[in-house]
Amino acid sequence: MQLEKRGVVAPLVVTESFLPLVRAQAQAQRVSPRFVVVPHPVGGLNEAELASRVEAATGELLAVADEARGSS
Repeated sequence: MQLEKRGVVAPLVVTESFLPLVRAQAQAQRVSPRFVVVPHPVGGLNEAELASRVEAATGELLAVADEARGSS
């Protein structure tokens, strides 16, 4: 969140369960970070399941990167 506060695009990858907590922390720090939300849990997944989650989030992360470069 500190990078976003300094103007550096740094999306936070967060699971659904932790999103309310992360939003509260961001609000307390007066930051408006970009979120990429993935299904919970991440821990305990096998390699294929984790790869699927990463693949699903990749599109959102690339969109944020494109937006940051001004090429959306």
